Amino acid sequence: MAEDERLREALLELQLLQEREAQALRETKDLLACIEAFSMAATPQDRLDSIFASLRDRAKADHALLLDAAGAGPARVVAADRAAWVGAELHPPLDLTARARNLADLALVGDWGGDICLDGYAGMLVAPFRGAGGDCFVLLCLRAAPHRFAKEALNLAERLAGLAVRALQAKTLAAENALLAATIQGSSSGVAISDAQAPDKPLVYVNPAFERLTGYLAEELLGTNCRILNAEPPDAPERTRLRRTVAENGSGRFLLRNRRKSGQIFWNELTLFPVRDAAGTVSHLVATQNDVSERIAAEEDRDRTRARMEQSLAATDSAFLVLDPAGRVAFANAATSDLFPAAGPNWCPDTGFAENWNAYLRAARTMPGRVTRLLETPDLDALAALPSGREVDLPDGRSLLMRAARLGDGAMVVSATDVTPLKSAQMLLEQRLAAIEAARDGIAITDHDGRLFYLNGAAAALLGFAKPPDALGRKWMGRYVDVPEVRVAGEAELTLHRDQNGKTCTHEITASRLDGNGFVIVIRDVTERLETEAREEDLKLALIRAQRQEAVAQLASGIAHDFNNLLSAINGSATLITMDPTRHDAVRSHAERIASAGTRAARLVNRLLDLGAPAPARGTFELRSVLSDLEALVAPTLPSQVGLEVDITPQPLLMRGDSSELHQAVVNLVFNARDAIGREPGHIRVQVDAFQPEEPMLLLSGLLPETDRYARIRVGDTGKGMTEDVLLHAMEPYFTTKGREGTGLGLAIVGMQLGAIGGGLDIASTPGTGTTVTIYWPCQPEARTADAAPAPGACHDLSGMTILVIDDEPEVADVLQSYLETFGAEVAVCDMPQDGVEAVAEGPQDWSAVITDYDMPGMTGGDVVERLSKLAPEVPVFLVTALARRLSDPRVGPGRVRGVFAKPVDLDKLCGALSALRSRD
Repeated sequence: MAEDERLREALLELQLLQEREAQALRETKDLLACIEAFSMAATPQDRLDSIFASLRDRAKADHALLLDAAGAGPARVVAADRAAWVGAELHPPLDLTARARNLADLALVGDWGGDICLDGYAGMLVAPFRGAGGDCFVLLCLRAAPHRFAKEALNLAERLAGLAVRALQAKTLAAENALLAATIQGSSSGVAISDAQAPDKPLVYVNPAFERLTGYLAEELLGTNCRILNAEPPDAPERTRLRRTVAENGSGRFLLRNRRKSGQIFWNELTLFPVRDAAGTVSHLVATQNDVSERIAAEEDRDRTRARMEQSLAATDSAFLVLDPAGRVAFANAATSDLFPAAGPNWCPDTGFAENWNAYLRAARTMPGRVTRLLETPDLDALAALPSGREVDLPDGRSLLMRAARLGDGAMVVSATDVTPLKSAQMLLEQRLAAIEAARDGIAITDHDGRLFYLNGAAAALLGFAKPPDALGRKWMGRYVDVPEVRVAGEAELTLHRDQNGKTCTHEITASRLDGNGFVIVIRDVTERLETEAREEDLKLALIRAQRQEAVAQLASGIAHDFNNLLSAINGSATLITMDPTRHDAVRSHAERIASAGTRAARLVNRLLDLGAPAPARGTFELRSVLSDLEALVAPTLPSQVGLEVDITPQPLLMRGDSSELHQAVVNLVFNARDAIGREPGHIRVQVDAFQPEEPMLLLSGLLPETDRYARIRVGDTGKGMTEDVLLHAMEPYFTTKGREGTGLGLAIVGMQLGAIGGGLDIASTPGTGTTVTIYWPCQPEARTADAAPAPGACHDLSGMTILVIDDEPEVADVLQSYLETFGAEVAVCDMPQDGVEAVAEGPQDWSAVITDYDMPGMTGGDVVERLSKLAPEVPVFLVTALARRLSDPRVGPGRVRGVFAKPVDLDKLCGALSALRSRD
C-alpha cells in the first residue's frame, strides 16, 4: 500500500515536470517568434510595431504602449499601437517602476488620471525596464476582460520590455542622424570630411555645396587630398599654419586663397575641427568652407575709403568715429584718441566700441573732473535721436557737442566737436546777463529819444511797471515828476522823485551815452538810504546827549558819595550827643541844630544826583495795545521773499515806562532782522510773553532779579547769524557789520533804554542759522502793603544781638557801632569786605545781622550780598549806600536784603529794622 502511494506521488511529480517543461517550451517558442518578428522588421518603428503585435497575439492584450516614467509621478507615452496616445500623459495611482504587476481590476487600484481614459479596461500588465543611463520605461498591456493575464503573458512582457526600449532609442537615433545628414546635405557652406587615420588624410565625403564652391564633382574629389585647391604659396604663413593643424588633428580657422576647377581664384574661409570615436581617437577631420571673396573685396574697399577719409579728417579738430552694425570700430580719426584716450585698443579698427569706451573711462577716473552719468552709460541710439546733438562735459574740463547718426546698413557715425571756447564765451555772456537781471539797481537801454528797448526786472519795478515788456517803447523820464530839461552829451547824474504806492521815492539816475545811438540808464532807489542817514543822525545826537548826561551823572555821583559819607559821620555823631544824658541841655541843643543842618545838607546832596540822570520812567501802558499795529506797520517794508509772524500773548501785561520807546525798540529789531536776511528767502518771528526768572539772570546787557516780572519780546530771523567775535561787540556804540548802510547805534540805544528802566537784553545766534534778540521790559509792580515801621524815637532793644558792620569809611562805621551798642547790641566793625564775608561764612550762627556799605573798593555791597546769599543765606543783610537813588544792582533788590538805607543813615529807622528781627524770631 505504501509503495502504491509513493508510485502515485512520483507519477504526479513527473506530470508536473512535464507540464512545466511544456509551459517553458511554449514561452520559449513565443519569445523566439517575437524575436524573429523583431529581427525581420526593416525600421526601428517596425520593430516597435512587431513587439506591440506580439503582445496582442501572444499575451491576449487589447492594446500595448511604452511609457517614459520616473517613479510615482506622471508618465509620458513615447510609443503605442494607437498613434493618438503617443505624447499623452498618464497619472497612475501607484509607482509603475517599482516592480512587475498583473492587475485584474484597475478600478480597485485607484483613480487613473491623465490624457488617456482607462474606464473601458479592467486588466493590465506592468513590465518596468531601467536603461543603462538610469532612465525608466514601463511596458503596459491593456485588455477589457475583467480577469488577470496569464502568468506566461507577464513573463513575455518583461522580456520584451528591453527590446521595446532599444527599438525606441534606435528610432530616436535614426531620426537625429537623418536630420544631421539632411542639414549637412542642404547646408550653404561647403563641408568636406577626411579620414584622419589614413595616410595623406584623403577626402571621404563632400556635400553639394562643396561641389558648387570648388567646381569639382564628388567623384573627382573623394580619395584625394584637398591641397589641390590651395592657391597660396607653399611657404605662405596661413598655409603653413593649416598644414601644421592638419598634421596635429587639431582645430582652427583659416583664410586662404583657393583655386576652383576653372582656375578662378577665390577667398576661402575654412573652419577645421576633429571628430573622435568612442575610444577618444580622432577618426575624421571635418572642414566647413565659405567663399568670402565679396567680404574681402568689401574690406579692401573699406580700407581704401578709410585711407581717403583719414586723409580728409586728419586736419580737423573734431572727432569722427564710424562703427559697423556689430558695434566695432570701422574708422576713427586722430582727434578721437585725443578727446577720448583709450590705452590698449586705442580706437583701432575691428576693436569694439565697449572695449574702447571702458578703457577711456578708466583713464577719465584719474582726471580732476567728475565722470557724468552720460559718460558712464553712453546711449548712442538716444544721441542719434537728438537732431541738434547733446553737450557733454568731460572730466578733463573740456565741453563737447556730440552728434550721432544711424546709417541704413546699421552702422553708426559719431562726431564730437570741442565747444569749450564757445561755451565759455556763452557762459560769460549769460553770467553778465544774469548779473544784470539780478542787480538791485535798475539797468535799462534807451534810444536817443529816451524810449526803452531793454530793462531788467529791477528797472521795471523802480519805474512802476508790472513786468519789463510793459515798459518797452515808453519814455523813462515820463515816470518822474518835475523832470528838468537835460541834454546828455557824455554822462549825466540826476536825482528825481516819483510817487509809488502813496509814497514819494527818491532815485539817483546815471545816464551814459552808448558808442552807437542811445543811452544806458542806471537807476538806484536811495529812499531808504536817505531815511537811514536821517535816523543815523538822530541816533548819534541821542547818543551824544546820553553820553553827556552819563558823564555829568558820574561826576555828581562821585561828589554826592563823598558828601554823604561825611554827613553820615556828622549826623550820626550829633545823634549820639543828643542821646547822652550827661550832656548839658545847651550842648544837646547845639547837637540837634547840627543834625538838622546835616539832614538839610543830605537833601541838597540828593538833588546833585538828579544832575545828568535820565528822566525817570513815568506812566504805565498795556503792552498788547502798543504792539497791535506792529505787523501792519513793518510788513510793507519787507521784501516779498521774507515772511513775518507776530505772536503776542493774550495775557494782559501792564508795563511801566514810555510806550513809544518800547514800540520803536521792537521796530528797530525787526528792521535789523530784515537786514540780516538780505536778499535770500527768510522768515522773521516776533514772540511776546510774560516771564519771571527763577533766579538772578545775567544777560548780555543787564541783570534780572528773580523778584520782578517782565515782558519777554523775542525777535528771531533766519539770516546769516553772528560769530562769537561779532556777538562780543554787538552792544558797543558804532560797531556794525553793515558797512556804510549801518550806524552801529541801534542795539546800543535799546540797551541804554532798557538799563534806564531796569530791563535787559540778550542775543542768541548761530552762524548760518539765524539770530534771536530778546528784550526784557519790566512790568508795573503790584501795590504792596508796607510793613509797619516802629514809631520814631521808640525804645529799641538790641540786647543779645551780634551785628557785623562792613564799611571802608572808619568814621561811618564807628558811628554805627556806637549807636547800635547804645541799644545793647554787640557790634564788630570790618573795613575789608572779603574778611567780613569770610568771618560770617565761618560761623553764620554767631551773627544776628550784617550791615554793609555798597560803594567799597575791590568788592561792592552787591558782591557781599551775593556771596552771603550762598554761604550764609540765613543771616539777614542790610545795605547802606551814599547813592541809594542811583542803585540799580538787581542783586540787592527786595528779597535779597532786609533793607536799603541811604547815607546819611537814619539811625532810628535802622535800629527799628534790627529790632523787628528779634520780634520775628
